[in-house]
Amino acid sequence: MGGGIIWLASYPKSGNTWLRIFLENLFRNTQSPADINDLSVVKFSDNSFSLYETVSGKSLRNENDSNIHKLRNQVQKYMGSHSETVFAKTHNAVMNFENSPLIWLEHLAGGVYVIRNPLDMLISFSDHYNLTIDDTIEAISSPYHRINSTEKGIFQILGGWSNHYYSWFSVENLSPLCLRYEDMIQNPVKSFGKLTKFLGLPKDTPRLKRAIRNSSFQVVSQQETRSGFAEQSRAGHKFFRQGKVGSYRRVLSGDQIAKVIDNHGELMVEIGYLDKNGKLKV
Repeated sequence: MGGGIIWLASYPKSGNTWLRIFLENLFRNTQSPADINDLSVVKFSDNSFSLYETVSGKSLRNENDSNIHKLRNQVQKYMGSHSETVFAKTHNAVMNFENSPLIWLEHLAGGVYVIRNPLDMLISFSDHYNLTIDDTIEAISSPYHRINSTEKGIFQILGGWSNHYYSWFSVENLSPLCLRYEDMIQNPVKSFGKLTKFLGLPKDTPRLKRAIRNSSFQVVSQQETRSGFAEQSRAGHKFFRQGKVGSYRRVLSGDQIAKVIDNHGELMVEIGYLDKNGKLKV
């Protein structure tokens, strides 16, 4: 493949970091697990201050969102200008801010989209961003939901959980690979095998299984306990919490579940989290 960006896109707390760690282990192909604090296969994150500062040649820590956003085309052009295709992480929806895109399609080579049952995702989201469950349910249903700029990163515009997915899957001439978080846990060889096929990599089952093993929740959680994780949201807060499927059943009330289904039922049926009668399948 030539240059351009393969975006690894997702709503936050849906498995994007796990995907990046898997790719690190797959491409490094070492016997021992890659260090979670030394991830370089996925070269870029589109909310990285240092990336924008490299391109602009100046500090942007006190710059306003409008001026930072004006650099986005230039930044993504720089990201996609390498002779090889590059991976980049994003939580942005494919939408405009102040009349210009968050994701510039002319610099795009492809996309991988990770989706997670919103009932589980919102529990992790609530914990990560220090919000109540009810506030999180409201946030993930707002078409204008955003994560503000902090010292850790540039603002990102998510929209609601359903908006986000549809924004990535309604772009002309773009067919992202969609990976369900639940499948990545329950049938990793099949799920990650789809990814390697999508990327045009030769079939190598032993290498695939080793990368899956070296990026497992148990391995990365132990690494975080031992040496911390640079991407944790606040000091002392664990990034890799549980990584389980169905934990919402012990945490959310019936009313909270009903509200999420009311807001996102159409997509939950489409992705297979609900049957057509509205009954939860996961």
